Amino acid sequence: MYQVLGVTMVFLDTLFQILKEFLYLTLSVSPYFLMGAAFSSALQTYLKGGFVSRYVGKGAFSLLNASVLGAVLPGCACATIPMAEGLKRLGAGLGTVTAFIMISPLLSPITVIITYGMLGWEITVARVFFSFVGALLIGLVLNGLERYGVAGFGIKTHNPRLIRSLTVREESCYIEENQGFFGNLISTVRGLLKYFLVGMFVASVLTTLVPEGSFSRYMVASGVLAYVVAAFVGIPLYVCEGEEVPITFALLKMGLGVGPAFTFLMGSVGTCLPTIIMAQKIIGKRAVLLYTLSWFVFAMGSGFLVSKAIL
Repeated sequence: MYQVLGVTMVFLDTLFQILKEFLYLTLSVSPYFLMGAAFSSALQTYLKGGFVSRYVGKGAFSLLNASVLGAVLPGCACATIPMAEGLKRLGAGLGTVTAFIMISPLLSPITVIITYGMLGWEITVARVFFSFVGALLIGLVLNGLERYGVAGFGIKTHNPRLIRSLTVREESCYIEENQGFFGNLISTVRGLLKYFLVGMFVASVLTTLVPEGSFSRYMVASGVLAYVVAAFVGIPLYVCEGEEVPITFALLKMGLGVGPAFTFLMGSVGTCLPTIIMAQKIIGKRAVLLYTLSWFVFAMGSGFLVSKAIL
């Protein structure tokens, strides 16, 4: 009887600590979440559709323009798949389309603002810099492979109806029709709020249950292996619209080094599994495989460089 009562009290105390941490994190980050949602809604409302066709279709700067546009457009990569279909029809190169798809979850406005609010300006700058570098490098390689006619590297024909169907099913990444700034703001918040709250809850659970310093004892001491583990954990993990930020915050708070934490941050959003599945219909299996393997290495390398620059 007393033993059951004791276990119950411990459980309730732990639950209280989790809820307390959850409330603290949510209230701290909510202003950044709302600012990011407002910026995304403004872009969705006022950015003209013809802009994409004029600046991202072909030309010497198409790869750079595609990367910038993918970074500022609201929504994660699943939402940009139909736009990538439009780029393909305009004759954009394989690498240009790939860069457009991959950079959206890495640098959507809301995630950048939340990153600044929770992780500080240094990691935010590193996230922006390495996202652009990674997208441009992979884009250049894929454009080169396509230009030289390497087998399996070229824009593939596909069924647009299938892409639209898959995009609508991935409701976490679905962007509704333009309905004015406030209508888009409500839709954006409503669509992202559950993922924001899930990220905060996961961070609260990790912070409460995992002893402080445990990651520093078991992962940081392992050196290069820490980056490999962070990439292996982060890359298959599906997160959407900022969930990775509070999780990374919790990992840092528990003692994980800034380098492996940054590797996890980049890996967990650089390879969205639903996007990989849909992207095969546009860029092909070999391009998707090369992109995934390249990002695995790049996430580890960028994490290592960030650890040297910040520490």
